Amino acid sequence: MASLKPLYNWKRISTIGTRIGDDREIIIEMATCKEDLLSMRRIRQQVFENEMGLTLPALITPEGVAAAHVIARVEFTGEPVAALTVVDTTNEVDLCGHYGICLDPDARTARYTQLAVTKPYRGMNLPLKLILKAHYNFVAPGKFSHTWLLFDAKRAASSSLCARLGFSAGERAFHSELGITRILVRDERSAFCEQALRQTQQYLAPVAQNNGANSHLRLSDGEIPDGRAQRVGG
Repeated sequence: MASLKPLYNWKRISTIGTRIGDDREIIIEMATCKEDLLSMRRIRQQVFENEMGLTLPALITPEGVAAAHVIARVEFTGEPVAALTVVDTTNEVDLCGHYGICLDPDARTARYTQLAVTKPYRGMNLPLKLILKAHYNFVAPGKFSHTWLLFDAKRAASSSLCARLGFSAGERAFHSELGITRILVRDERSAFCEQALRQTQQYLAPVAQNNGANSHLRLSDGEIPDGRAQRVGG
């Protein structure tokens, strides 16, 4: 388990917009109330259903299963603009087995899922920041040994989640509700993961101060410079 402390305050992150004169300070925080969850549902409907034509299953966490939700909003207006959920899948043996996650019996796994960013706020590194927030508030405290998600099969190996956050892309491709995907897995206990987390924090700090457009991410939120949504992500 990577044990380093965050270098920055991942609740409040200033992000300069991609258009001249467009300064948008984004607050990233854990969702704590029903209103937050409803806002996250609307974000996902807008991205997955309206843009991508997908109908994803509702995120219903069984009783006794731990989960956490991260939401990003514009500080000035309170507008919700991005959402991410992470779920404990330690006891989901069949699900993990289906995607080829074969770990030791003592492994604790968590899945990042239904990451979505609304179109005006793409290209601002929000997926990286959402995942970092979830890591420090759920994954690390929960002592999970591995995290995983589904990602577009064609882009998985070259994704920034692999390049920056230390995920590894599986070789097998799977049919899922998001299309043809591959699994991305990260060993949370490895020195490589710890290094990736620290380097990503260092990478994001100057980006937040200069220009948030250069994210290099291709996720299910459509984090792509031209704003097109893609059928990828976990």
